[in-house]
Amino acid sequence: MSFPDTIDRHLGREWLKSFGLTTGFVLGLFYIQNLYDNLGDFLKHGAGIVEILKYFLWLTPSLLLPVLPLSVLVSTLISYGTLHRNQEITAMRSTGRGIWGLMRMNLFFGVLLSAGLYLLGSGGLSLSVEKSREIHERLAWKETNLQETGWIQHLTFENSAARRLWVMNRFHQPTNTGYGVYLYRRDEQGQVLERFTSRTAVFDADTDTWTFREGRRVPFNKAGLPKQLDDFKELKLQNIDSPRMLLARQKKIGDLSIKELQDLKKVHAGGGDKESKRYAVRYHQALAGSFNCVLALMVGVPFALGGTRTNPMVGASKAILIFVAFLILSGLSRLLGEQEIIKPIVAGWSPLLAMGLFALYLTGKVR
Repeated sequence: MSFPDTIDRHLGREWLKSFGLTTGFVLGLFYIQNLYDNLGDFLKHGAGIVEILKYFLWLTPSLLLPVLPLSVLVSTLISYGTLHRNQEITAMRSTGRGIWGLMRMNLFFGVLLSAGLYLLGSGGLSLSVEKSREIHERLAWKETNLQETGWIQHLTFENSAARRLWVMNRFHQPTNTGYGVYLYRRDEQGQVLERFTSRTAVFDADTDTWTFREGRRVPFNKAGLPKQLDDFKELKLQNIDSPRMLLARQKKIGDLSIKELQDLKKVHAGGGDKESKRYAVRYHQALAGSFNCVLALMVGVPFALGGTRTNPMVGASKAILIFVAFLILSGLSRLLGEQEIIKPIVAGWSPLLAMGLFALYLTGKVR
């Protein structure tokens, strides 16, 4: 049997039409909600139409991860439900086509969507999250004196993997400048090997370099006593923690990109605190979320074909309830992972695997 054949093309065409309309509609709802939340701030800070459009242009890719699985589910229920109600599915099955034969074309599309989300997760999608957030922050700074806004008081950050600890009295985000800076380098037992202090530290993103000014370097011996005091006017340290990493720890975990979650998971490797587990669980759940497109299709088809022809909303309602149950299961799994009851990778992937097995069971029941 050739692929794609006439039936595959027909099913694919009907599904793509529903998918395109649904995606546009759902994206529109996200735009309206975001505009409702932020339009007042944009106007308050003097943002023009070009800046607002630029913000939404950068924001759009980051919306694909929640939007596409929902669009796949709804478009699957609509397209297959309509074909089922019009007796077209019955006619196709009379040719000997099984349930997997009816799904294979659109399952191919679902795999492409999931693979794209997975591959772009720590690339384009993460860039979209971070860039749109940066634009939003800079719009807030636009109409104010830069010396009066964008300050973070008492900034601390620990890189457990590299055994570095940062402490800053103040950090100025618009200029990437820290004031009253302390940087500690420690051994595996946590003993301080070296301490850098400086009046200011400025980060240059182009060279990935911190420039410490008017400071002192203090190495310590095994007894924890200073070996010498080295004063300096200027000291450059390259390829260590950037402000992007230091500030990511200060943000809500739900606002972080996959790349930021991945980086925070790495720097907290070996750390035993609950915060490190939270980053690891969220990272694995974000990766697993890329495959929700395939899951949505596999859940949607059995319910679309299993519902009555007179009231297709019965099957659609059941499918949506199953997806809500999946979200509840994901939340429970995340809680267990953060409490160290199960491993982060298990917490991240087990809801997807469990629901995938259930979807296979539903597919096998379709007659």
